[in-house]
Amino acid sequence: MSRHAVETEMLEVSFPTLPSTIEEVEELVGSGQTAPEKLIEIVKQCPSTSLNVLRRANSAYYGLRHEVESVEQAVRLLGFVEVTSIVVLEGANKMREQLTNHTGLLDRIMHASIFTGRFTQQLTRQLDLAGDWVRLAFSVGLLHVMGRLVLLYSAPDQYAPLFDERDSPLPEVEDERHLFGESHRSLAHRAGEHWSLSDRICSVLRGAIDLSGPSTGRPQTVAVTVRVGSALAQQDLTGESLTLPEGLPTAETSLSEELVAVAADDATDYAANLGVF
Repeated sequence: MSRHAVETEMLEVSFPTLPSTIEEVEELVGSGQTAPEKLIEIVKQCPSTSLNVLRRANSAYYGLRHEVESVEQAVRLLGFVEVTSIVVLEGANKMREQLTNHTGLLDRIMHASIFTGRFTQQLTRQLDLAGDWVRLAFSVGLLHVMGRLVLLYSAPDQYAPLFDERDSPLPEVEDERHLFGESHRSLAHRAGEHWSLSDRICSVLRGAIDLSGPSTGRPQTVAVTVRVGSALAQQDLTGESLTLPEGLPTAETSLSEELVAVAADDATDYAANLGVF
């Protein structure tokens, strides 16, 4: 997909090119097919993705006695959800290559994206949502925060100073809206539509823009989970203790402090150990 601009009241929005591996894996997730053969083909297309899948399979987390040497073995060992997450993350990391400056801000965006994607994935598992929602959860969480990448891509000279001039680890939503007329939340949804991602992904990204309305259905449950994960990612960047953010309708979606704590601990470890490729 080519660079594309859309005029808004205060901001000319430009969307980074979405890597083909993300498109292909999202189509696979949307199709409901979980057999490993097609996923193995997608992984093998990209040498860096293949390397990272093998690296994950041979990590201390799995503690295998014998080294996994083939992509086929690694994909079957890690499973569909884990491998699609790695593919999406590798694709997101390639998107950052379309920006050449502001490394510090990019690193924080990527860390927050990884944390939010993993948190959303783990919490949807704990909430026993249907498998198709768990399979897209990492993508939704990561892309929600990647709306910040769209802002940095569209207006680097205006967005980067928000990072430099504030005490918070990432620019606040209110500052984004004040400067540009919209925030990374709305831009994540617009990017999802621009990239023709699945209706389910777009419905969650749309729901995560404003949680003040009725909280019903699985898309809204995942949307609340995404927003909680995004808020916790900000805390994780500061190194402070993670606490359930106030003001979100967590009770209506069965999010308890215990469930959130378990998912947050996992997301912290995942983001720290995986890091930015």
